[in-house]
Amino acid sequence: MPSQATILVQRGLVKAETATQKDWQTIDSLRDKRFSLPLEWERIQQILTNHPSIRPYLYLSTGLDGLVLLNTDTGETASAQPLIFEILSNENDTMFQMVEQYVCRWDETTPTKTLIRQGRIDEAKQQIEHATMLAPTALMELVYQLVPWKELADGQYQRLTALNVRKNEEYPTRQFDRHLVRLLRQTKPCVGGEGSLERTFDKPITVYRGEIDKSVHFGLSWTTSLNVAQKFAERFGKEGTIYSLVLKPEEILAAYADDGEQEVLAKVDASRVEVV
Repeated sequence: MPSQATILVQRGLVKAETATQKDWQTIDSLRDKRFSLPLEWERIQQILTNHPSIRPYLYLSTGLDGLVLLNTDTGETASAQPLIFEILSNENDTMFQMVEQYVCRWDETTPTKTLIRQGRIDEAKQQIEHATMLAPTALMELVYQLVPWKELADGQYQRLTALNVRKNEEYPTRQFDRHLVRLLRQTKPCVGGEGSLERTFDKPITVYRGEIDKSVHFGLSWTTSLNVAQKFAERFGKEGTIYSLVLKPEEILAAYADDGEQEVLAKVDASRVEVV
């Protein structure tokens, strides 16, 4: 896996204290003017001044993520999203106060790697779950990558977290999927107990995949529901293609137990795929 610095640069993040006002102005010039500005540049600098021990990374987006401060020690994020509502505009400082409340808590938060080294594994896992659950969609994979998985050394927990991240990603990257395939092949399904994330099959199953021109051809995501596949083939008003094939139990990398889409993850043999 790439170094943390490389990952951050690839995702377009910069250290907040080295970012310039020009960076912010560039993003603001591209922003949809129907939305209020999340935070003025001076407010960002004030947060850094008020909390000198916190050196977050800054993510600037022209979309709904707006401004995100990222604590790379814990994966926690403080998001100032562009808003339509006047009540949370700069005029009454509400957004600034909300973001600073998050950052204030970071002053008292122990880095995840430190928790692991101190043997406080349950606390570390709670911190990981909190960070991945609250991360903006655009940064969810990044927050996952920042977790010190090598130090944690719990493949099953990593599998559970990775599957949850992918479940909530609209367009997972190919890099993440390659990593996920390796991880799934090295670990066992997370089954058993109430609310299990995965389910298993003891017989061959028929799976389907709906694709449009923007889809990754024969990607990881398939479904046991023809109706779900059809919806994906018709997204954005397109007339896509539905594919199907039969998978043996040992060919299934993972299958979500109850995600509404009856999703199955598999690397398929293209020669066996048929058009519905």
